[in-house]
Amino acid sequence: MNLKSKNVVSHQGGWTFVEMLVAVSLSAIFMGAAALVLSSINHNSKRLTSLVDVDIGSIAKTNFYGPTPNGEDVDVVRPYAAPNFGQLLQAQEMRNVFVEDLNYASACFALPRSNVNTVRPEFFDFPSGTSGATAAHPQLDSPEAFRDFLAVIEPDSTGVFDTEIRNVPPTAKPSVTIFMLGALTQSDFIRVNAVYEIDLVTPTGKTGTYASVRRYKNSVLTNYYDIYYADGPGDDLYPVFVAFERQSRQLISESADIDRFKVSPGAPFYFFFFPDPAIDFKSKPAWTAVDAATSPRATYEKMAGKTSFMVVAPMFPSL
Repeated sequence: MNLKSKNVVSHQGGWTFVEMLVAVSLSAIFMGAAALVLSSINHNSKRLTSLVDVDIGSIAKTNFYGPTPNGEDVDVVRPYAAPNFGQLLQAQEMRNVFVEDLNYASACFALPRSNVNTVRPEFFDFPSGTSGATAAHPQLDSPEAFRDFLAVIEPDSTGVFDTEIRNVPPTAKPSVTIFMLGALTQSDFIRVNAVYEIDLVTPTGKTGTYASVRRYKNSVLTNYYDIYYADGPGDDLYPVFVAFERQSRQLISESADIDRFKVSPGAPFYFFFFPDPAIDFKSKPAWTAVDAATSPRATYEKMAGKTSFMVVAPMFPSL
């Protein structure tokens, strides 16, 4: 027998009072934090994920998204109201796809409009066998030249793109169609890599703005996101794009409104402003003009703070 074992004191038992006090205090802190997080989620789920019924009409709804399934209202869509961060992810994906399409494009032409667009083919006829820029074989070196080209090969386009475009779209034409053209790999055709559309619609019975951004491939809708901006004191989302010309065109003096956009030292390019679902720009005060009228920024400075999705796009990406 080991006599020393009699002197061993057993320490088996529960926590001390101090240990219990610390554990209870930490539990209270964690539970309090969890309650605050849950309260914030419940609050924001109602404030930032509200759905709105907006009447854009059956023509626009069918043109944008295709035939309406049975049981749905043929005139009404149900977008989220801004700000909404779920739609923000959709917008980020759309922007990434847009930039990827630019990488494979040979030309990018933006045309303003107010009516729905029906021109979304996979190919454009482009007759060969002629030299120089002719009616049959034009020199597509500007959005306006491309608009004239469409009027010949797609006669229906004249009712859609019925306004001359140089640098800034007119306020009466808030929507835009962007054609991404591929390389001329076939002698008589130009491939259309993708068609993007940004539509800004004032729904029936409302004063806010419904924004829809879509991508089509051979007339098939492949990507889209939409958002509704409730009415407020803020300015409209205008302009959604601005076109800049080559600096060398300053050799020919035109009007001041045109000459101020001749700033590109290389190829012409665009600023595109995609609607941002995370920014409720209509709730902000109206913009106060800062830049002089002789500056090109005077036409788009009011877009400051309205969107984080501004894309600089070359008109001829392959150059």
